[in-house]
Amino acid sequence: MLQQLLKQLLQFLSTPTGQSVVLGLACFIALAVIYHKKRQIPGLSVEVIPEDTWFINRDDNHRLAIVVSLHLINKSSAPIRIRKCKLSGYSPKPPPEKLLLEGHDSSVELTYPKYHLFVDVGGHPSEHTSEYVLNPYTEQRMWVFYNSGIVTMTNMLRAPILLKDVNRKRKAIQVAVPRNMEQIQLYREAAMRW
Repeated sequence: MLQQLLKQLLQFLSTPTGQSVVLGLACFIALAVIYHKKRQIPGLSVEVIPEDTWFINRDDNHRLAIVVSLHLINKSSAPIRIRKCKLSGYSPKPPPEKLLLEGHDSSVELTYPKYHLFVDVGGHPSEHTSEYVLNPYTEQRMWVFYNSGIVTMTNMLRAPILLKDVNRKRKAIQVAVPRNMEQIQLYREAAMRW
């Protein structure tokens, strides 16, 4: 059965119609690769800073608070002006003044990273007043705060993060966000009390 199918496929590919189908598929794949490269922000490298990337389950509003820290490198001769930074579809929000973790007999205040904060103001692109500018041949660090509507008991989130510039070009990477170690410690202490 399989041999006969392969024989028919080879016979089809040896005809002018089969060859035009193969040529058409090759052209389509080449155009898709070129389009994908054209949509990328030229010269931008993005890396996650693992020690300042974490999430917690918030008890006050039953949401996740997610902090993602990024190391941005501009290898091009033009400045890059970032307007959007979405994590799996979530837009950045202004962080609360304090994030507190409530334990059984103590509360722990979490500290935010000391880098530049990126906040998306939303609205129509012509109304944007905030953008993150990465000068030519420089490296900068920024952090972003997200509120997610899901609540999870896992200790690791994996999601894509997508940066867009003023020209609608993009850069996407996969991010692994671990749970904050202080919250894990509070959960362990609570489990020991049971």
